[in-house]
Amino acid sequence: MKYIYAILPLFLLALCCGRLPAQELLKSVPVADARLMTTDEMGNVYLVRGDNSLIRYSQDGDSTGNFRSIQNGDLSWIDATNPLRILLFYADFSKIILLDRMLTPKNELDLKTIGIFNAPAVGISVDGRIWVYDFNNARLKKIDDQLNATNTSNDMRIESGTVPEPTCMIEREGKVYLCDAEKGIYTFDRFASFINTLEIKGVSRMQAFGSQLVYRRGDTLNAYDLKSLSLKVIPLPHTADLVDVRIERKRMYFLYANKLDIYVTPDN
Repeated sequence: MKYIYAILPLFLLALCCGRLPAQELLKSVPVADARLMTTDEMGNVYLVRGDNSLIRYSQDGDSTGNFRSIQNGDLSWIDATNPLRILLFYADFSKIILLDRMLTPKNELDLKTIGIFNAPAVGISVDGRIWVYDFNNARLKKIDDQLNATNTSNDMRIESGTVPEPTCMIEREGKVYLCDAEKGIYTFDRFASFINTLEIKGVSRMQAFGSQLVYRRGDTLNAYDLKSLSLKVIPLPHTADLVDVRIERKRMYFLYANKLDIYVTPDN
């Protein structure tokens, strides 16, 4: 198929209308055994392959860097919210590696040294600190580069009567979102105070744009508006072997096990 969907800001407007205008395939990049993807605000896309290597591509599909660690287990999460401070998380060893814009390691944090042995989700904060969800203690924590906790939530077993088991975490617009596919999306403020649980289930990855939470669920793309509490659902094409889908600037990225398809919004 030659054309696909429009990207922000037309993307969100289209969702509100219940449809997405057609777009053109810019480039299809062959990749080997890809299993994880994220993007940054500049439109760069970061892929993790089966051999645990991280590869960065520009918004036009050109390779611009790579990184690989062979001593920390599987790379389980990337947060490129700040392209100058990229967070890599290795859950098996409770290790965080921070990379600079050249994908050079600048710091390594061992969460085990502060008693966190099970952290299913981590993420970068807008202030440069790091969010960590401590599963064993059912608390959301913000730590600095010296592993000092600067903010800590109350025990979630008391706050919500449940223990979140999130698969991803993001901070946007002063809110922190923990995605639990079974229980919903837990929301906190920037001080780690619990706000509520959104009854949005089946979500393992998510993006946030203003008041819109955008996520894939099965073969559909969904946008939930936090202000109007409305949900728009749009079918996705060619979801067989689809690993993930991301939106950034005037690009839409479809990651499959063996390729990355990049679609672009025309200027006219």
